[in-house]
Amino acid sequence: MLKELVERHVAEHYAPGKRARYRASPLGFAQDLWLQMGELGLLAAPFLPEHGGLAGGTVEIIVLMEALGRGFAVEPVLEQLVMPGRLLTHGCAGQPVSDWLQRMISGEAHLALAHFEQAAGQDLAIVDTLATGGLLDGQKSFVPGSGGADAFIVSARDANTEGSAGIRFHVVARDAPGLEIVPFRIADGSVAASLTLRGVRPGETLSADWSAFLRATDDARIAAGAEMLGVMSSLFDATLDHVRTRKQFGVPLGTFQVIQHRLADLYVLLEQSRSQLYRAALRGGTAKPNPADVAAMKSYISAAAVEMGEQCIHLHGGMGITDELIIGHGHKRLLVLASILGDTDHELQRYARLVA
Repeated sequence: MLKELVERHVAEHYAPGKRARYRASPLGFAQDLWLQMGELGLLAAPFLPEHGGLAGGTVEIIVLMEALGRGFAVEPVLEQLVMPGRLLTHGCAGQPVSDWLQRMISGEAHLALAHFEQAAGQDLAIVDTLATGGLLDGQKSFVPGSGGADAFIVSARDANTEGSAGIRFHVVARDAPGLEIVPFRIADGSVAASLTLRGVRPGETLSADWSAFLRATDDARIAAGAEMLGVMSSLFDATLDHVRTRKQFGVPLGTFQVIQHRLADLYVLLEQSRSQLYRAALRGGTAKPNPADVAAMKSYISAAAVEMGEQCIHLHGGMGITDELIIGHGHKRLLVLASILGDTDHELQRYARLVA
């Protein structure tokens, strides 16, 4: 039922040409559609009933994100709902947190996670932003989904501690004194930003610790894998239709054996990606996915997604990268999702460390 609801939402609002208009807006998406998703209860899927959610876990996240990916939806569900929302769910308590979650679920509030730093690369444990005397100083080089964010969850290290145990998370309002925001567009056209904090006083400090953050990032990796799977499915279907109808030498491209072999290889990539995703989310039947399984999934699907995008563009020819076709747009989104929270090589190394 959840899957059908998302598919109807996408079908009703993503007629040809509308996606480009949504993405070109200053927010990178349409606020009225975000509010409508809140009214439909779609934004409630990943949260607990006490916060106004639908008691959703990894299964509901997969259903939601795969359907959104298949429809090439531009709403920042991963960036503004799953990434900050799961951190609040796993490691926080209190009325302010509950208020934030309820407003996020209704679509009235937007939070973005400000954690990534230039010097850290893809190592999430490296945080140079410092919290000293209740004030934050540092820089965040990449804040995905920052368009329209009312506040940021900023990670900072206590100046008197070392290691991941000293990292805490602070809610900083968009208009906080000392906060400088520089927005920019990334490969898929969505809005990101860099933050500079100079003596910024946070509105509140969350009770979430590093273990809660790791659980939240694994949930976000599963969400990214599900969205990649949805995008890959649409790219494959569009390419299959293309080679069945596009003719060369008077016959459809799909009649050539070499094309059939390439499509068969892409189908294998798609279905193995699906199996990796389900394995990461469901193995053992526990509510907490195994980090090693998640790392293996993210590494495999990231590589498969980029390969799928490149091959689908190649099979379409030059027209595959034009704005008129969705193929190029889908490939750009896959490039972003494949690198966020760890690319193929980083996640493979993380998997090796975890199983060792």
